[in-house]
Order: sequence, then C-alpha cells, then structure tokens
Amino acid sequence: MLYGKAGMTKHAINTFYDMHLYGCKRTIKSFNAALKVLTGTRDLGVIEAFLNEATQKLDIILDTFSVNIIIKAFCEIGILDRAYLVMVQMEKLGIRPDVITYTTLISAFYNNNRLEIGNGLWNLMVRKGCLPNLATFNVRVQFLVKRRQSWQANDLMGLMQRIGISPDEVTYNLVIKGFCQAGYLEMAKRVYSALHAKGYKPNVKIYQTMIHYLCKGGEFDLAYTMCKDCMRRNWFLNVDTIYALLEGLKKNRHFGKAKMIVTLAQRRVPPFSSNQLSSFQSILSRS
Repeated sequence: MLYGKAGMTKHAINTFYDMHLYGCKRTIKSFNAALKVLTGTRDLGVIEAFLNEATQKLDIILDTFSVNIIIKAFCEIGILDRAYLVMVQMEKLGIRPDVITYTTLISAFYNNNRLEIGNGLWNLMVRKGCLPNLATFNVRVQFLVKRRQSWQANDLMGLMQRIGISPDEVTYNLVIKGFCQAGYLEMAKRVYSALHAKGYKPNVKIYQTMIHYLCKGGEFDLAYTMCKDCMRRNWFLNVDTIYALLEGLKKNRHFGKAKMIVTLAQRRVPPFSSNQLSSFQSILSRS
C-alpha cells in the first residue's frame, strides 16, 4: 500500500509476486492490497490480467473485500454493467455482497441517471436482508436532491431516524440544499433548527449553503448572523457569497454589520488575497 501511495504501482505488484522469495506467503490480504493499488491505474486490461493470473495460477480465492475493490474500480472506469455482473457472478460463487457492494453500485447508477437500476439495487439489497447504512441513505438523499425531490429527501431522512440511523452533517446539508434549491427557504431553516436540536453543530458546507440561499432570498440579517458565527470559527464562505452578503447589507443600510464581515474576513488564516480584500472594501466605500 505504501508503494501505491507513492505512485509506484509496478513495485507494489512485483512485491506481491516476489513475496515467496522472502519467505512470505501470499494471502488474500496481500492480494487485496496489490489489487487496490492496481485499480488506481484505471487500466482495465492490466486489472483483468492481474485478476486472471492471481486466481488461476496463484490459487488466490477472492473475498467480499476483493469484489468491492473490483466493483469500485469498474464503476470509476465507467463500465457499470460490468460492475453489476461482477456482483452477480461472485454471488454465484458464494461470495455474499455486503452493504459496501450495494452502496457503491447504487451510487454509480444514480450518478449516471440510471435510477431504475439504482432503485432496483436498493430493493434487492433490502430483500436479501442487507440493510442500508448511513452512507447508503446519504447516496439516496443526494440523488433525490439532485432530482429536485426535496420533500422525498426529507421524508427519507425521517425514515432514517425512525429505524435508528442518525443523519449526519452530510444528510442535513443535502436536505437543506434541496429545500433551498426548490425555493422552500422556510423548510430549510426548520431543518437547520432541527440539526441544532439534535445536538449537531453545522459545518462549513451547511453554513455555505444556508447563507448563499438566504442572500438570494433577501434575508440578510439571518445570513449575517450565520456568517459571523462561521467566520469566528475560521471557516470562510466562498468569495461570491461574501460579496452578495456585503451588497445586501449595504443596500439595507446595515453598514456596521457589513464592516464587521470585512473585519472578520481580514483575520482569515490563511488570508484572502489582497485583491479579494480590496474588493470587499470597495463595496463598503461605493456610494
């Protein structure tokens, strides 16, 4: 794995093949490590050649972890149907897919707008007694948000809680974003409040999403309060959102609040560029 992180794929594979020279036995664990490194090349021919040689000549027997590495690689290469067939073939050999297998495939098919197959995999997973985990739910929530189905995404988050899976910051951010994009800013604010009520603290992505859409909705006072809280944690929004907030505060004659945002921006570590800071100041100085 160290060779892989260093970009030395050939060395990693040679080390696997030469293990017997050092008195070490090739195991499924060492095979999986070499396979994971090799899949980083995205070279289908090389991956298949290694699989064939290891399983046919070296008597390596694949396990669920091996299958998950292969499926993830095939999905990243873009051969989703092949990835699905790997799962089918391996199940026939007695290797049972786990939640990672299904989540990887569901995510890939959703990301390629093949919702029928993604939904079918979800149903298959549940029917076979493999329950979705937090990552699986987040994949589905993200897909629903992408399709502007914000209410369905919110309902799914509710289902998670009813079956004992706690949503995380990713879930909340996705649902907030979904309501914001659909124009339901009040619902987004309610979900944001629910996040606090559950004991979670918003992360920078949640702040970014809320403040961006609050500015678009003309709610600059609440956007200011959130932005101030965010910046005091040394979390900073993208420059366009700060511009929009400053413009809105100035338009509503909240000059003191606008100056506070610029002051906090000047304290950023690492700092904004001099051009960006000058642009912030210019908004305040324009008549």
